[in-house]
Amino acid sequence: MAAGDGAYTPGDGPMAGVLAGMPEVVERLLAQHVPDRLGRCTACRNAGSGVVWPCTLHQIATRAEVLRTRQGQRPRSGAQPW
Repeated sequence: MAAGDGAYTPGDGPMAGVLAGMPEVVERLLAQHVPDRLGRCTACRNAGSGVVWPCTLHQIATRAEVLRTRQGQRPRSGAQPW
């Protein structure tokens, strides 16, 4: 398949390709991995410090959402148009 026709490409990342087939997981990740008032991910907290948002999981889930849209699948409710 040619690039741009909805096919997975290596640049999409293997996890995004897997998650693209799991819309419920993507929706949950994007709902949970949001920034706090300091710009840190609320779900990626560890002992005392947080991870700068967007965290890796949010970025992967966002990429999976883009893949779903590119493949002609319905994006999750409230998804940003890319």
